[in-house]
Amino acid sequence: MSIFEAEEAQLQATLARLDELGDKLEQVPRYRGSDFTEQVLEDRREHLRTALHSARQEPYFGRLDFCEWDQETKALYIGKVGVHDEDSGDPFVIDWRAPVASLFYSFTGSEEDVFYQSPEGIVEGEILLKRNIVIRNRRLQRVVDSYAKGQEMSGGDEFLLYKLSEQKDNKLKDIVATIQAEQNAIIRHAIKEPLIIQGAAGSGKTTVALHRLAYLLYEFREQLRAEKMVIFAPNAMFLDYISHVLPELGVGTIAQSTFANWGLSVLGSSYQLYDTKKRLANQFESKLEQQSEDVLAYKGSLACQKQMRRFIDAYVGERVPKKDFCPWDGCVLNKETMKQWIEQDFAASPPMKRRERFHARAKRWIEIEAKRFEDKKEQQAFKSEALKRLRSFLSYWSKPDLAKLYTAFLKEQQLPVPASLKEKRLGYEDIAPLVYMHQQLYGIERDARFDHVVIDEAQDVSPFMLAVLKERTRAGGFTILGDLAQGIHGDEGISNWAAFEEVFANNVSYVQMERSYRSTMEIIEFSNRILQQMAFAPAPAKPVFRSGQDVVVEQRPTEHVAHWVKAMQDKQTQTIAVLTRTEKASTAICRQLQAAGFDAHLLIAGGERYEGGISVLPVYLSKGFEFDAVLLTDVTNDHYPCDELHKKLLYVGCTRALHELTVWYDGALSPILAP
Repeated sequence: MSIFEAEEAQLQATLARLDELGDKLEQVPRYRGSDFTEQVLEDRREHLRTALHSARQEPYFGRLDFCEWDQETKALYIGKVGVHDEDSGDPFVIDWRAPVASLFYSFTGSEEDVFYQSPEGIVEGEILLKRNIVIRNRRLQRVVDSYAKGQEMSGGDEFLLYKLSEQKDNKLKDIVATIQAEQNAIIRHAIKEPLIIQGAAGSGKTTVALHRLAYLLYEFREQLRAEKMVIFAPNAMFLDYISHVLPELGVGTIAQSTFANWGLSVLGSSYQLYDTKKRLANQFESKLEQQSEDVLAYKGSLACQKQMRRFIDAYVGERVPKKDFCPWDGCVLNKETMKQWIEQDFAASPPMKRRERFHARAKRWIEIEAKRFEDKKEQQAFKSEALKRLRSFLSYWSKPDLAKLYTAFLKEQQLPVPASLKEKRLGYEDIAPLVYMHQQLYGIERDARFDHVVIDEAQDVSPFMLAVLKERTRAGGFTILGDLAQGIHGDEGISNWAAFEEVFANNVSYVQMERSYRSTMEIIEFSNRILQQMAFAPAPAKPVFRSGQDVVVEQRPTEHVAHWVKAMQDKQTQTIAVLTRTEKASTAICRQLQAAGFDAHLLIAGGERYEGGISVLPVYLSKGFEFDAVLLTDVTNDHYPCDELHKKLLYVGCTRALHELTVWYDGALSPILAP
């Protein structure tokens, strides 16, 4: 019997067991009652039903023959979800997140010591076989051995290249079948301290971070809850693009948001974000004055946070009563007592909660003092008068208007006050300071705290934003990922990771992902030449040995775009992108393609969905996406002069391509690409 035939027989036996288990579950009536124990049992059954629905289509993707010392060899089949035998309780499909499954990802065949860390301790043994298996819709399609004891083979590289050569659709996919050793180490990294990942374009850092969340929920299921995790990404289109990964891994309840939308939800419905399209147009399609750049940088800095903390402390200090309170003639609540209540008895509460507690205690004090009057009517009359006086006494300590308070802070700091602030329309850079102000005054409710936060494209996040999130996240609960070479938002973000390390008092773990799995060698080498021109460039990407077409750089006008798209379609290319320098150019090219009969999609700032197929978009919106074929238009000296911003924009555009990259210019070629 051949290897393929043996695995086919194993697959049929596994499917039969899964079908039997699934059919039994479906025969159990779903519980709709109010009994708590039955609700818990039904929740477990429903979780198993969901897991089996996935497993019955593609039960596993790998096999590991592991022999624990002094034990018999076991053939372990590894899948996205673990499934156990009903009678024995033994797993017949191992969850990819289980401790023993880590060997499937970390073992390369050259290790002398083979072991994994189980809950009971270190388990040592020997690996006899590591096999990759492709199953689609219950059918075995491919079997590749990446290691077999005593044999020379390189099937692992062959299988990885096979997976990388697959074309993309409109959603990012999981990588459980091809997680590499360096990626596995990051996914399973300890949660004692925040993790910062500097990842080259195409290194899989976004996918790795999402798999890390799924792993943490499995490994620390008693400590972490999915509903108290959140993923922050740069825009709604990117969130839509990555939205399928966690559900594919059996995790579907983790919140996904932009920092701006989350911040507005904290501040309340009266606040709105200033026009995103105008913001990006100002940033990328016109030149900001140096003064404006300096203001953006300051508002995102820890120096601004420090000054705001001082400002809020002073504001709160002014709310402490400076005079005695007299509810009626001859009765006094002295200011020293009130100060003790506020600064000592209520010290653990945030300022506005202190006001509530002070008001409640003052009312109780009035009630006690009023009881000294024997006549009930007299008691009530004095109490009513005292409560009026109390309201008047506390009028200086009313609920603050955050926009007005922030305006006062900006004026104190001699910073320009945006005209839109009066209407509570906020610039992106104003959200972190306002949320921080809200947190300092009102505190953070327990339900609003996070167990773990993932921040993607973090190079475009300010230290102040991170500091705001740190206040409401458990210690160590951060996975922060980005690429400094793609930091196109300049002064809104960071130029080195030390700015984030400072937020955590340098108590962080830092890893680099230099190997790029996205693009061909030709595209990566072309992109690295741009990277090496940057002032503070991270290490260049190291390509997987996957060769493809040479990068095409030619002088052609944009009127020929339809011909290029047709040529790509003739090659059966699934996802095609035309990247322009401006939104206006994207709009014109998209109309041109649509007039030529192509189903082209225009992606602009503020959009919420990525449809796949043919996309036309400004290069500054392409970060995080990947396409089978990319055309960069108008790469001239006028559109891409030789400065840091345009080097990064061009680098971002080039590294979006998986298989084919074409660069057009009509005029003088950008000096960034000049030979």
